[in-house]
Amino acid sequence: GIFIAGKDASLALDMFDAAKKAMVPPFQVSVFADPAGSFTTAAAMVAKVEKALEKKFQRALRDTRVAVFGATGVVGFCTAVIAAGEGARVTLVGHDGIERVKQIAAEIESRFNIIVDAADGSSDARKTKLVEANEIILACAKAGVQVVSKAQLKG
Repeated sequence: GIFIAGKDASLALDMFDAAKKAMVPPFQVSVFADPAGSFTTAAAMVAKVEKALEKKFQRALRDTRVAVFGATGVVGFCTAVIAAGEGARVTLVGHDGIERVKQIAAEIESRFNIIVDAADGSSDARKTKLVEANEIILACAKAGVQVVSKAQLKG
């Protein structure tokens, strides 16, 4: 089989597609992409949210407002795609402004035909407003990086 790793989700998906197209029956092998463990991490995050929503609120992810902090990384990208694919109303939050997350939102729409929003989370005040406006907060930043404070979550 072929395992595609790396740290770029878009490149990994392109490589996955190229590998599948290059195969000629009966010479085929399995292909699996999981750049930096992002696909499996994102799938697990969304699955845990879905399980908690069902258990505690008897509802699905569909139409739930979800903010993805750390959205410029591979885990944030993948989490946004999976959650939006399940019907959530996803907002990508940019810690350094809105421009990079707008580009990522455009890529998600182009590649997957899924609409996600983009928001500026570059200040504590903006992050607080985003936390208040969303029902689910997913922190997808690198390990050890705090993107939302305890006070903002209690707000």
